[in-house]
Amino acid sequence: MATTTVRVRDKDTLAEFLGWFSAGLGTAQLLAPKALCRAIGAEPDGIAPLVMRAMGGRELFQGVGILVSPRPKRWLWMRVAGDALDLSLLGLTAVKNRRARTAFAIANVLAVTVPDVFESRYLATKRGTPQKSMLVRKAVTINKPRQEVEGAWLGAAELREKIQEHDARVAFSEAPGGRGTEITVEFDYAPTAGDLGKAVQKLTGKDLATQLADDLRRFKQTVETGQVVRSDSTPDGHVLARHLKQRPAQPVEEVAR
Repeated sequence: MATTTVRVRDKDTLAEFLGWFSAGLGTAQLLAPKALCRAIGAEPDGIAPLVMRAMGGRELFQGVGILVSPRPKRWLWMRVAGDALDLSLLGLTAVKNRRARTAFAIANVLAVTVPDVFESRYLATKRGTPQKSMLVRKAVTINKPRQEVEGAWLGAAELREKIQEHDARVAFSEAPGGRGTEITVEFDYAPTAGDLGKAVQKLTGKDLATQLADDLRRFKQTVETGQVVRSDSTPDGHVLARHLKQRPAQPVEEVAR
């Protein structure tokens, strides 16, 4: 099973990483402000934890904004401004406490500021309507003649209906080296709520890419062997969405109890 993701949208993997980083850091600052105060060399009492929580709220807000936006240049510039504020506060802490942990924290913020500025400048060059979608291409090779595969495809009504519902495109071609027939399915992927929605769909196995991977694998097995490969651990066949809920192999009759 081959999967190819072709970049179409404006937001690249660096912007996505910075969004998740910001959301993760903000969550940690909100949940454990005193521990993070100690980590940067600030006193865990007094106003410092309140400031840490405020910074965490800002980070989380910015992170979500980056993840849901197709072209998050304003959110990334907000991160750059936040970096400047963080460096100022850490500078005051360093003057007051003179601890190595504070210097290390300053170095870390500077290390994150560089990609923040780079990505902000990159997205600032984008013009026109933001591109939200990505072109996802899935392909599977079936060791059968093209005519036989196309005939089996016409009989797979449920799979064809799913593809039509999502405006996916299907193409058949001769596989290299005379290895049978290659089926290629392409579709534009733009989940609701951007990368947050994509993560939820991935975790629940409800994204179309995962579903198509399972569907095409089952179709391949049906055409080549006449049946879907099953085992005691996967009585319904191999399903990618169930990898998060794996269990030891059990007889089918025990699973049904």
